[in-house]
Amino acid sequence: MKKLTRLEKYHMNKVSQRSPGKVVAVTPEAMEIESRAIDRENRGHYRIAARLWLQCMDVAIGEVERARIAVRRQQCITMSNHIRQGEYSGIGCRGVVYD
Repeated sequence: MKKLTRLEKYHMNKVSQRSPGKVVAVTPEAMEIESRAIDRENRGHYRIAARLWLQCMDVAIGEVERARIAVRRQQCITMSNHIRQGEYSGIGCRGVVYD
């Protein structure tokens, strides 16, 4: 494993946690899961993407990396709450339900 420079250490520990930016994950395992999560986001599957971000957070090493992933996961959860798919006719309903 290579040693990190001062600048790399600074960016791992001190970078702003508010906006995720383009680079979210740093570790290779987390980058694999990140690519799958971004693919799901592009398809509009925000709940699945939020679960993948949670898996990505489990694999991540640094606190800044985890904070970036948490911000991205929260964005997915927010987007998934705005989606309404299909119609709801009630639990155990056998006929037509009128409003």
